[in-house]
Amino acid sequence: MKKIKFLFVGFLFLLACKPGIPENVLQPEKMVKVLYDIHLVDGYISTISVQDSAKIISAKYYKTVYKKHQIDSAMYNRSLNYYYKHPDVFAKIYTVVSADLDKQKKVLETQQMQIPVVE
Repeated sequence: MKKIKFLFVGFLFLLACKPGIPENVLQPEKMVKVLYDIHLVDGYISTISVQDSAKIISAKYYKTVYKKHQIDSAMYNRSLNYYYKHPDVFAKIYTVVSADLDKQKKVLETQQMQIPVVE
């Protein structure tokens, strides 16, 4: 599985060198990392039942993701718009994002199963 993921990431790097992706758009390998973090934030926000609190918290978390990746919301939105118009590339990006999220889910499930139940 690691070999397949390595080959796919290598393919993304080759794709990033392709002159078709503008410089003002996040390159595929960086977009994978940003989307992964955005989806983690979205997952957490979905657990907050009070909508006003969710809006306040989500804005802070999204800013943290942007800061972590040294981008801003304009760069993120510009990149999303670009990839929406190039679904073939976007699908490949989401294949990696989805695999990474599934991997993290399995890690968390394994950790949860190892927690002893005290009665």
